[in-house]
Amino acid sequence: MKSFKLLRVLAALALLGWLINRVGHTDLLERLRDARVELLLLALVIIVLDGLLRAFNWRQLIVAMRLAPRVPYGKLLACFLSSSFLGQVVPSTAGTDALRVLSAARAIGGSLGAHAAAIVLLNAISLFAGCLIGLACLPFLGIAQEDTTGLRPAVALLFCAAVLGAISVYLVVKYQRGFALRLLRRLRGRKGFKIRRGLRRFMGNLLVFDRYATRALPVFGVACLTLLTRSAAFAFAGAAVHLQLPVLAWLTLTPSIMLSGLVPYSVAGYGGDQAASVYFLTGFGALPAKALALALLMPLVPMFFNLLGAIPVLLGKVERDPDNHREGSLS
Repeated sequence: MKSFKLLRVLAALALLGWLINRVGHTDLLERLRDARVELLLLALVIIVLDGLLRAFNWRQLIVAMRLAPRVPYGKLLACFLSSSFLGQVVPSTAGTDALRVLSAARAIGGSLGAHAAAIVLLNAISLFAGCLIGLACLPFLGIAQEDTTGLRPAVALLFCAAVLGAISVYLVVKYQRGFALRLLRRLRGRKGFKIRRGLRRFMGNLLVFDRYATRALPVFGVACLTLLTRSAAFAFAGAAVHLQLPVLAWLTLTPSIMLSGLVPYSVAGYGGDQAASVYFLTGFGALPAKALALALLMPLVPMFFNLLGAIPVLLGKVERDPDNHREGSLS
C-alpha cells in the first residue's frame, strides 16, 4: 500500500512537471498572475451552491431508502461538510465517501451497507447524467480532428462506455444478484454471515427506485442541476484566466473531470487530472497555457468547499441522533 501511494505521488509529480515543461512556466505564470480574482470568487460561491444541492440529493436517496424515521437536512449537510473537510486535510486510508458513510450511519442510524449504497448511487447517478448530457451535446460540438475543434474522440468513447456500463451494472444487480449471493455462501462462520448480510443490503438498496417504488426523476433532476452548477463554476474559473469556450463545451468538461477522477493518478486533484483537462480543453482550440492555468485552478474550487467543513467539525454539529437509533433503521 505504501509503495502504491509513493508511485501515485511520483506519477502525479512527473505528469505535472512534464506539462509545465511542455507549456512553458513563464507563459503559465503570466496567465495565473493576470487571473481575475472577482470571477474566481464567483466560481467559489457557485461551488458552495453545488455542494448544498449534492447534500440535498443525498438526503433524497436516504429518505427513499427509509434508512431512518427522520432525516434532517441540516444534520446530513453537517455530515457532508465535515466528511469533505476530513477527507481533504486528514491523512487516512479512508476516502471522503467512506467518511460520509460512517458519519451518516452514526448521525441518523441505518446500516453501513445501506449508506454505502446511497453514496454509490449519488455518485453514479451524477456521472451517468453528466455522460448522458455529454453525448447529447456531441452533435452540436462535433469531434476534434486535425482541422476542426470539438470533443475529443476518446472522451466521446468514454462517455459511451460509462453510460453502457451503468446500465449493465443496473441490469446485473437487478436480475443476477442472487447468483452473486449464492457464491458468497461459501464464506462460513459469523464473519461470512456479516459479509453476506451487508452485501445483500447494499445490493438491495441500489435498487431503491424499484424496491420502494420511488420516482427517479427528482434525484436525476437535481443531479443534472449539479452538473450545471459545477460547469458554471469551471466556466467562471476559465473566464478568470481569459479562456472562452462554447457553453456546451463546459457542460461536457464536468463529466470528463469526473471520469478522470476515477483513475488514481492524481494527489489532491493534481497530476493526471491536469493532463486530462489540458487534453480536453485543447480539443476546443484552447491555448495550452490557458488550459493548464485553468486545470491548476480547478482543484482549488472544490477544495474551498471542502475546507468549509471545518465549521461543523469545530462546532460539533455531527452528533448521534438517539431517537433514530432507538427506533431503529427501516432498511
